[in-house]
Amino acid sequence: MRLVARRLRGPIIAALAAVAIASTGYVMIQHWSWFDAAYMSIITLGQVGYGEVAPLGTGGRLWTMGVIGAGFTIYVYSAATLTALFLSGEVRAALREKRRTKVREHLHDHVVVAGFGRVGRAAADAAIRSGQQCEVIDTDESVEHAVEAAGAVFLLGDARDATVMRAAGVDRAAALITSLDDPSNAVVALTARAIAPSLRIVARVTDVSWRNRLMRAGASYVVPVYESVGASLAATALDAEVLRVLPIAGTDMRVVEMEVGANSLAEGQGLRALMQRCDDVHILGLRRDSGLERWHEAGDELRAGDVLAVMGSAATLGRLTSLVRRDSRE
Repeated sequence: MRLVARRLRGPIIAALAAVAIASTGYVMIQHWSWFDAAYMSIITLGQVGYGEVAPLGTGGRLWTMGVIGAGFTIYVYSAATLTALFLSGEVRAALREKRRTKVREHLHDHVVVAGFGRVGRAAADAAIRSGQQCEVIDTDESVEHAVEAAGAVFLLGDARDATVMRAAGVDRAAALITSLDDPSNAVVALTARAIAPSLRIVARVTDVSWRNRLMRAGASYVVPVYESVGASLAATALDAEVLRVLPIAGTDMRVVEMEVGANSLAEGQGLRALMQRCDDVHILGLRRDSGLERWHEAGDELRAGDVLAVMGSAATLGRLTSLVRRDSRE
């Protein structure tokens, strides 16, 4: 209703001005009282068609013809304004935003994602798959449909703005993931930390030189996206048995998935025996036939095609890789 009233402000002002001008004309031409003049102006502008308050002279009739034309013009102006309002979709957009606002007011312990680019989209999908409520902040209105299709709540705005952050309910959120550019992520972290001192804030970083600045700005954890991807690409390219690498930021440690190759030194051994040969490596589990077994539950001997989840430094992981490498037994 506020939207309709705002758009009709022009026609309403025009109608009031027409009543005032028409009344003044009747007072000056017909010498009527202001009440009679206003009554005649309103019924004429409204195209009601009631009888005249008093007989009109030639001047009064000419003035009435002009008032009728003005009333028709105001009617057309009002109809065009309302038609444009409903055809433009502003009413539907306002109703959608009202529904989203109600949903946002009931969000608690949710994940807020700033930016819906490739990284932000992946983060939102992961949060939703884990059963967490998710809200996405983005300045691009065109991503609204994709956000809602993913199962998240969309908030149009700049995540660097404290007002937008408060609207997203960061003070009630479980975590904030910011996936914008490095300077923007610093502002987002600083803004969110001021509103929610205990909030867990995770920021992506493109340039690792921004890591410390993001931490000082209030980020709880910083993920170097390109560093992680680069390490994974290099390790997978150099060793066919290495399937995936996740570097642990700030250390030489990494978590690696590696496949046991056919006719390898690891084939036929148990996990405990394998860990004894590489005592600085922590084998976290074994993936076999789409199932995951923890290391202390995997009692069978290793077979070709088994995938190990392993944590260790680059050097120690290299020794384990030499054991699982295909044809290393020869």
